Amino acid sequence: MRPTAIPNVRPSVAFVVTGWLVLCGGLREACAWQLDDPDAPPRARIVEFPNLGPVPGASNPTLGPGPGSFDASGVSPSTQIIGGRRRQSVLPRDRGASAAALPVAHGMRLPEPLPSPPGLRGAGPLIGTSALDRRLALDPGPEGGLTYDAAIERMMADNLDIRALRHELTQADADILTAGLRTNPLLYVDSQFVPYGSFGDERPGGPTQYDVNLTLPLDVSRKRQSRTVVARMAKSALEAQFQDVVRRQIDNVSKAYVGLQAARIELLAAEASVRQQEAILAGLEAEDRKAGGDAGGRREAATRRRLATAIERSREVVLEATEAFEDAQETLAILLGTPPEDTTSLVPQGSLRVDAPPPPPLDELVRLAAGCRPDLRAVRIGVTRARAEVDLQRANRFDDLFLFYDPITYQDMGPYGKQDATSWAVGLTFSLPVFNRNQGNIARAESNVGQTRTEVASLERRVVAEVRLAEREYRYARRQVERIEEVVFTQAEARLREAEEEFEGGAIGFDEFEEALGEAAAVARGRRDALVRLRRAMLDLNTAVGMRILP
Repeated sequence: MRPTAIPNVRPSVAFVVTGWLVLCGGLREACAWQLDDPDAPPRARIVEFPNLGPVPGASNPTLGPGPGSFDASGVSPSTQIIGGRRRQSVLPRDRGASAAALPVAHGMRLPEPLPSPPGLRGAGPLIGTSALDRRLALDPGPEGGLTYDAAIERMMADNLDIRALRHELTQADADILTAGLRTNPLLYVDSQFVPYGSFGDERPGGPTQYDVNLTLPLDVSRKRQSRTVVARMAKSALEAQFQDVVRRQIDNVSKAYVGLQAARIELLAAEASVRQQEAILAGLEAEDRKAGGDAGGRREAATRRRLATAIERSREVVLEATEAFEDAQETLAILLGTPPEDTTSLVPQGSLRVDAPPPPPLDELVRLAAGCRPDLRAVRIGVTRARAEVDLQRANRFDDLFLFYDPITYQDMGPYGKQDATSWAVGLTFSLPVFNRNQGNIARAESNVGQTRTEVASLERRVVAEVRLAEREYRYARRQVERIEEVVFTQAEARLREAEEEFEGGAIGFDEFEEALGEAAAVARGRRDALVRLRRAMLDLNTAVGMRILP
């Protein structure tokens, strides 16, 4: 960006304007582009990376608990708390059968967040309410830069966390396949009445017998079909959970992208301020050479020394703004899966101001969220899954029947000089459901249905609250921007021009002019902050509803 000179202002007045903004900006501890308050809770952070979590390569999925699932108790009662994220999603095994193990819950969440990069410790951008500040706040970025839509597409294609979680869906298909497998039959071969020596008239016994037995388990209570239904419901809930992960990851990219836009504007403002100060200093040096050694020249020399000090401080601000911009690039690069060597190429294209019609009314937004939010859809599927778990536990009341078939029994009659004999046999083995009819697990499964329904009601209330909060934030952010630009910003510009003219003419002193400068600097920064807030509020509303309402 080419330096823009302050028109029709004497170097001494321009120096006062710029120097005062330097000193005023130094009182600010953090700049407006900062991605997140360091004291904010971890859920508000942007960059996220995998923590230690479950053992890598373990069969337990990382997407978290399937809504409506529970861990069937064994012989001894469990001492762990049941409910919420502590519940496990394991398909109960029926004795003698090879059943599928459904996902074990660890909470479907994104990896632990990485702290956001710190903001500027010194002065912020040094541009007041001027034409230059207007252009910086609305700067569209370079041609060929990264647009917001392109950032979302790259995240969907290259984000490593998303690519890793996609394998959970493939594993869910494998769980369905395993749940539908039948129990293998048993083949048994034996020999009976084998003598120590031989049988005869003096030592009767036997005859020696050889058997081939085939045992076929019979699932009369349809446990296999019930397991398959539970596994299918688990996959449906898992798909909705995966969509919710994508929704939240898009929200992370949105925050990081807006943060990168704001960081770039702050860097441009800091660089423009240094160029302005250097131009003013050059003008003062020229005037000092013309003035010679008179009193006016000495005053200009003192002013020049003060300006040189201010320039060095402004250059420190530029260094901090550069570091902050590079940190913002790193933040976005992690989410997009960009290689480290390509991180510096992430330059946003697009203005912070995005003109869009107002969103639908609040009642319509709530209705859309109730039908679009994947986390809510996942819990609703969990109710159906919980009912399927009840059917499964009822089917587990009865063990398999074992049909025994002996196609041939061979008896050796040789020791008695008689013809060998052959025969066959059939039988049925089953347990008597007298003591254990799976009463405990059935009761737990029925209680889990009620618990899951309560979770649905709780999440529905939270979704409504999120939409209301997001809509309110957008409404007030938009109202703030409109008021600043239509009233406050215009008045501040007029007041600053009037103060400059009065100060040059000697009508007001420095104290009054300093007060006008303070108002101008506060309005300039407030406008940039308001634009960032509005853009974030627009994207937060999309996240809360679960669909793209605003561009």
